[in-house]
Amino acid sequence: MTESSKSTAVTFRCPSEVIDSIDHQAKATKQNRTDVLVDLILGSIPNVKVIERSKLPPVPAIYYVFTPDKKLLYIGKADNLQKRWNSHHKYQFFIETSLDCRIGYFTLNSIDNLNEVIEEFQNESETTPTENILVTNGQLNELRGELYALKRQFDITFSSLSAIGLENLMKRFEDLKPPSGLQDWTPTSEDRREGIVRSNLMKHFGFNSTPDLESAASFYNNEPDKYLEELSGWQCRPIELGSSRTRFYPPQTKP
Repeated sequence: MTESSKSTAVTFRCPSEVIDSIDHQAKATKQNRTDVLVDLILGSIPNVKVIERSKLPPVPAIYYVFTPDKKLLYIGKADNLQKRWNSHHKYQFFIETSLDCRIGYFTLNSIDNLNEVIEEFQNESETTPTENILVTNGQLNELRGELYALKRQFDITFSSLSAIGLENLMKRFEDLKPPSGLQDWTPTSEDRREGIVRSNLMKHFGFNSTPDLESAASFYNNEPDKYLEELSGWQCRPIELGSSRTRFYPPQTKP
């Protein structure tokens, strides 16, 4: 069966009885086939309400946020999903959008690069035995079961991403990433002379609170002050020798 939209077309091959079941549900709920399929897929993927974020597991994951009408709001990655959502910089936005927004997630062993993960989903791995290994029939059946479970997880994951629109997901992910690298900003003459405190410097780059800054820094596995140094090109140093108070100063400028 095939369903089309303005942005994407996805083809699913399935038995005729499955198509009949989907058509029956579509008629009963007055939905089209795509909506019925997306509901079935989303229902098979772990998800919780945004306001119930404490229920998320402390595992590496790709996650996305969607509204009750299946509008995608955000996609991201986390080395620890629960910790990431303890202080997510978009949490208030999701709450204001809808209290029924949900977080769906796919758990992984590690998340070094989202593009690599997607590429792995799209390519089936091939392994060739290099030596004879004696295995029992029970071990072989157990391996078959694991492979079946992995293939099912792959099918659900890739079908979900395809149904929502993979290109759209990637674009949204790039658009929502925090800034990185040296940014354009205009310090005052007083800033250049006296240095600038952390709270004032972070506002130059759109961070209105310390949790916002810390969340953006953690996205790049960086410390907040080091992250501000990369964005500003300035250096964090004590205001005077032996002082615990610090400010950011232009390079090669002594406090």
